[in-house]
Parts: sequence; structure tokens; C-alpha cells
Amino acid sequence: MTGNTADLLVLGGGIAGLTTALAAAERGLSSIILDSPKSGAASRAAAGMLAASVEELPADMRSHALSARDFYPDYLAALKHRSGIDVPLDRSGILQLSSTPEQATQLRTTASHDAHWLDDRELAGLEPAFAGHPGALLHPHDGVVDNVALMDALDRVTDGEPLVTRIAADILSIDVEHRSALTGTRGKHFGGHLVLATGAWAGTLAGLPRPVPVRPIRGQLMRLRSTPVRHVTYGAGGYLVPRTDTLLVGATSEEVGFESETSLQGLAALRSIAARLIPELSRSPVVHHWAGLRPMSLDTHPILGRDPDHPTLIYACGYSRNGILFAPWAASLLAEVLTGNTPQALAPFRVLRPELSPPS
Repeated sequence: MTGNTADLLVLGGGIAGLTTALAAAERGLSSIILDSPKSGAASRAAAGMLAASVEELPADMRSHALSARDFYPDYLAALKHRSGIDVPLDRSGILQLSSTPEQATQLRTTASHDAHWLDDRELAGLEPAFAGHPGALLHPHDGVVDNVALMDALDRVTDGEPLVTRIAADILSIDVEHRSALTGTRGKHFGGHLVLATGAWAGTLAGLPRPVPVRPIRGQLMRLRSTPVRHVTYGAGGYLVPRTDTLLVGATSEEVGFESETSLQGLAALRSIAARLIPELSRSPVVHHWAGLRPMSLDTHPILGRDPDHPTLIYACGYSRNGILFAPWAASLLAEVLTGNTPQALAPFRVLRPELSPPS
């Protein structure tokens, strides 16, 4: 059985796949999105942080992370116009909390020029729940987006976009030379380009022209019925994210293959993170506990752009911890690639960069 043909086959229906298909549609390109629900898919399981200043990124990627963060306000405004969904965006800043004087000294020493140091009194004035900590760095332009609402909006716009067709099917293999993908139940489909956006499963797809060093890393999160802070906060090996009348606590980092179930050990680790940041959280009820699989590349940074030997294959994978941050910005640049341009901003994310080569 032979299926449909479009300008591009988008392999994967998470945030990377949806944003790329929609960006391509804005340029008049048709897409077929091939995807099937997978336990542990990261887009809805994430916390939605836009932590461009906090993440330890190479210098040639950091400026693009800031651009990706600052891409969000206009992007969400346009998405609201098309979907009717107002996706919450918090740009009040992210705190990096110190728990000891030694940590405080290290944070102050390594702070970027746009970060503000808050001493213990300033910190307690801003967030009384952190009284007793020696201080924190405030990254004033970072923040968080409600990734669940974002995915709802993207789903709605995708379903209403006449240039995008979604097909629910497992992808068995791809044929780069013939620009096709074989599915288990819906036959073979063809496209002018193939877009690899299969998240944590990107490295497992049969037919890729080269190894794609992406593996699943499980991250467990929990939601507490508590709202002691207003700012997203990093510290104690994890983070806190206020969301409406609850608090998200994350996240573990576990090499367990494609196992996406939660564990009691993971819950205990999250409880420990929360209590070390704010002792009172040890008594807060757990509303929800879940897990997702991060698509972790070998150097923990995205893989974006054309394959150098097979230019009809486009990478949109390996987002690691920063899929929500990078995906809409990257999609706009990948759409330029699909229309024949070569954005220089994608150069640091190329698939053949030395950092993605395993040690010999």
C-alpha cells in the first residue's frame, strides 16, 4: 500500500515536528506528519523552562539560545491569534539559588554580565521562602512557558492547517535516497524532504545515513499542592516551577533506556530536592508524579539542519534539556533551509560537529 506525497515528511509529532510543519506551511510548503503516541514523549512531560542564561551552553550556541528565548512573545501572540489559546508565559526571571557561602562565591564569580546578584536580605525580600539561603543569581530575562498549553495550541493550529496532514502510524524505516518513510499500518509515504523529529527515538530509526547520537534520559517530575515562591528556581540539583496554584519539582536524570515509568526512588529524589530548597515542602501533598524521556544528544545540545551528504534529510532532534526553548526558533530557521537558504545561526548545531563524535 502506497500513501501520500507532500513537500516534506515530518517524522515525529512533538514540539519539534509540529513547529517545523507549521513554519513550512507559512512558506507554502505541504507536510505529512507521521507519528504515533509514545509513552514518555518529552514535549508534554517537560516543565517548560526558558533557561537560556542558566544552561551551560558553548559560546557559539549561547547567543542563539537567547534569541530562541526572546522569540517566544511574538510567537505566542501569533499562535493565540490562530488557536484562540492564550499560552501563559512568565518572563519574570529565573533564580539560581546558593545553599552555602562557597556556592554563593562560585555563582558570583561565574555570573554573566546580565545576571544580578541578590544577597541574603535581598533574596528574602524577593522570595521569603528562601530566607536562610546566602543569596542567588537572578537571570532577569529568563522564564517559563506552560508547555502543556503550548502543545494544545500547536495541536489546534496543526489540525486546522490545510497544508498539514497528520497520520497516526509507527515509522518502521526511511529511505533517504527515495525520500520516503515506511509505516507499519499506513504504507509508504513520500516527501521532497524528510525531517527527523522523533525525539528520544531519533537514533533508533532504520535507514539513517549515519549514526545519530541521541539517546533517552528519563526525567521524573512531581507537582505539589503548594505555592511558596513566584520565581522559577534552580538549586539542590533540581528546580522549582510555579504553575497556577501548584509547584512543579524536577528533575531526575536516569539512564534507563526507554523505560518511562516513575519509581519510588525518583519520587524520593524529588522530595529531597524540594526539602533542601524549602524545608516546608517536605510536608506538601503530591498532586501528580510523572516521567518523560529527554532526547539527549552526545554533547547535550540540539542537532539541526541539513545532512551534508543527503541534503533532503533535515535534522530537528537531540534537543536534550532544551526542546521547549529552542524548537519554535529552530523551526523558523529550518523552514528557511527548506526554501533553499542556509541560515548561519544553524552552523553550531550541525550533525557533523566534533562534539558529536564518540571517543575512539
